[in-house]
Amino acid sequence: MTFPSRDLIPLVRQKRIAIAAGCRCELCGEETAAADLEVHTIGNRGRVKGLALAEMEREILVLCPRCHRDVHEQETGEEEQRALLAFRKPEVTEAIRAILSTRPKPYTPPEVDIEAVFAEETQFRSGYRGA
Repeated sequence: MTFPSRDLIPLVRQKRIAIAAGCRCELCGEETAAADLEVHTIGNRGRVKGLALAEMEREILVLCPRCHRDVHEQETGEEEQRALLAFRKPEVTEAIRAILSTRPKPYTPPEVDIEAVFAEETQFRSGYRGA
């Protein structure tokens, strides 16, 4: 059995997707904490893995753990899973697309002389102010 698509969609984005879906399972409709909902990939993971994140909206469902387990154990067909997407509200679809297409800004460390900061911090902590 496969569980949340951590290797396909980062965990932080999965939680944002769950919130965008109204913290509800898209199969049973049960309201669940965002941290407990799981993102399920429809169909072949290899094919989905080749898609850009922004294109994955049509390949994922937000499911509670019970429904996610049932989808796998009962080997629910891809057509049945895709049929659930027809019930997704347009605003949820757009929110999920926006979450998946957002690219985080690259981190640029500040230009700071680390040795000077360390020396200053050491003096502050020891109470030594130098001569």
